[in-house]
Amino acid sequence: MTSTAIRFHSNQLSAAIHYPIDQQQSSFPTIIFVHGFVGSKVGDHRLFVKAANFFVQKGFICFRFDFRGCGESDGDYQEVTVTKQLEELRAAIHYVSTLNRVNPEQIILIGHSLGGAITALSASSFPSIQNIVLWSPVARPYLDIRFITGDEAILTAEKKGTFDYKGFLLSHDFFRDLNNHDPLEAITSYEGSIFIIHGDQDQEVPKENVATYRKVINEKRNEQLIDVSYISGADHTFTNTSWENELFHKTNKWLENVLNPRS
Repeated sequence: MTSTAIRFHSNQLSAAIHYPIDQQQSSFPTIIFVHGFVGSKVGDHRLFVKAANFFVQKGFICFRFDFRGCGESDGDYQEVTVTKQLEELRAAIHYVSTLNRVNPEQIILIGHSLGGAITALSASSFPSIQNIVLWSPVARPYLDIRFITGDEAILTAEKKGTFDYKGFLLSHDFFRDLNNHDPLEAITSYEGSIFIIHGDQDQEVPKENVATYRKVINEKRNEQLIDVSYISGADHTFTNTSWENELFHKTNKWLENVLNPRS
């Protein structure tokens, strides 16, 4: 396994790409990890680094990147909006699809938390992306993020322009923009396969989001297009090695089934 630090999107965004050791195979399925609210490509307790190391061993190229204002990318968080992050994810998908050894017909998005909502909002715009995985996904961006930050954050940002949330400045535009996006509606236009995993003790983003996503998809499409799973005892970021391992193994088993269906 090798990993390389890179910059893309006019050199503004920081990323890391992990390649499998196998030098004989000409192309590989590729995972793009989409981090969440005030997150980074490293993730809490190095979740995305560990995930990339795991999935590379399973034969995937893995691409981790920081949205603008996050991690090692340019910009400040007070400039962040979901609208801008959607543009940056599109840039990441286009960039990854041009890389050597990436199979552009087997690009998978794995989004966590708000990154799950951004994945749901984006997936239907890329017909070549046939498989997405949502880890503890936000379903109603404004309501779910308001629950995390509290009402004071919204009121302060409206009055003063920004609110300091754990060292990240959240702008009034950030909160206002959240209302412009409905991942529950957007995902009903997606025709690929979907897997959602949630910790059943998540205190930040409601575990009921899993049932909400499944319900709107099945109502719109009138067929079962979504697989779901819960991890017993797990919190929002799967902060335990046993929860991490279950998360990774369940995701990998599902990917093996959809990428290599039994005849």
